[in-house]
Amino acid sequence: MSAEDWSPSDLPAVSYIRVAPTTTDEAERQVERQQAQIVLAADRLRLRMADEFIDVGYSGMSIDRPGLRRLLDHVAVHRVGFCVVATRDRISEDPEHMADIDQALDDAMVAIVVAADHIGPAAN
Repeated sequence: MSAEDWSPSDLPAVSYIRVAPTTTDEAERQVERQQAQIVLAADRLRLRMADEFIDVGYSGMSIDRPGLRRLLDHVAVHRVGFCVVATRDRISEDPEHMADIDQALDDAMVAIVVAADHIGPAAN
């Protein structure tokens, strides 16, 4: 399912936030910025946010992230319509991993919504 195929519905949305390794203070600021971008986009799109999954200190080149694993496990068993991210690279920076994650979300009928596409460029 692509983001163009969705419309607001009663299905809840979840968010995924990833911050690469950095200082604790900078990580907190980056999480807060991504949360603000996601909330703004969700409000504009009238999405009902239900859960948030966060990975702090993980590279986008790794697929071994606890928050990502919880997200994928969650959408496999709970009906979710959308996964909102600040920018697409927050999900993965590795094309092969991104393809696997896209497939897992598609199998669960979850559309990825990129906040930056609805509010402008994101500041990570």
